[in-house]
Amino acid sequence: MKRTITTLAMSALVVSGFAATGTGKVDAATKSTYKVKIKADGLRVRTGPSLKYRIVDGVNSGQTFKYLGHRGNWTKILHKGHKRYVYSGYVKKYRVSGHTAKKASFSTSSNGFSRPTSGPVTQGYGKTSGIFGYTFHNGVDFGAPIGTPVHAAAAGKVVTSSYQGAYGNHVMVKHKVHGISYTTVYAHLSKRSVFVGQTIPKGATIGAVGSTGNSTGAHLHFEIHRGNYVYSGTSAANSVNPLAFL
Repeated sequence: MKRTITTLAMSALVVSGFAATGTGKVDAATKSTYKVKIKADGLRVRTGPSLKYRIVDGVNSGQTFKYLGHRGNWTKILHKGHKRYVYSGYVKKYRVSGHTAKKASFSTSSNGFSRPTSGPVTQGYGKTSGIFGYTFHNGVDFGAPIGTPVHAAAAGKVVTSSYQGAYGNHVMVKHKVHGISYTTVYAHLSKRSVFVGQTIPKGATIGAVGSTGNSTGAHLHFEIHRGNYVYSGTSAANSVNPLAFL
C-alpha cells in the first residue's frame, strides 16, 4: 500500500541540519543488477546513513534508483549522480534483468512537456461561460477518476503545494525547458505528494486527481505559464494553451 511520510509517523524523516560521522559497514552486494523502488511519498534523501546528516532532497512513491548497498537501517542509492541515503523501511530492493528491465517513460512532445495524467480533455483553453466568476479558462481539464496519479509535466522545482479557494489542493512547479522558464499548475487535487522547494524529475507523482476547490466533478485542471505564474480571470495573461505543448 502506498504511504505518505510525515515527521510524526517516522522520526527517521525529521529534517536535521547537523552533520555527523556515520558508522557501520557498507553491504558488499553493491551491484548494478539491483535497484530500489521508493514506497512512500516525501521520503527524505540524506548525505549519510543517520538522522544527523543533511537532507538534500525528497523522493516519492514509484521512483527508482540504482542500489549501492546499505548501512544499518539505511539504503545507499545513486541520486542525481551522487551517493545518497534513504531510510530502508520505505524502499524495496529488486533485481534488474537485462532482458526485461524497462525505464519508465512518459510521452513527451518536441516542446519538452509530457501529459500530466490520463483521461480525455473535458474543457479546453480559452473563453468560457464564467460559471465561477471568470470568463477565461487559463488551462485545460482532464477528466479522470479521483485518485488517478498526476505527474510532473517536466522536471523542475516545486514552488507551491497548498490548499487555496478556487484551486483547492494544488501544486505549482517551475521549469526550464529549452532555455525558457515556465510554471505549471495542477489543481483540484485530492491529495498532494510534494513539498515546496523539492526538486522533481519529469514524470514524478505530485498528487492525485480530485474535485477540491471550485470543481463540479473529478478532474485535473492543468495550466502552463511562460515565466512566473500570473493569473487573470478575463484574459490569458501569460498562460499558454497546454495542448500546444503536450
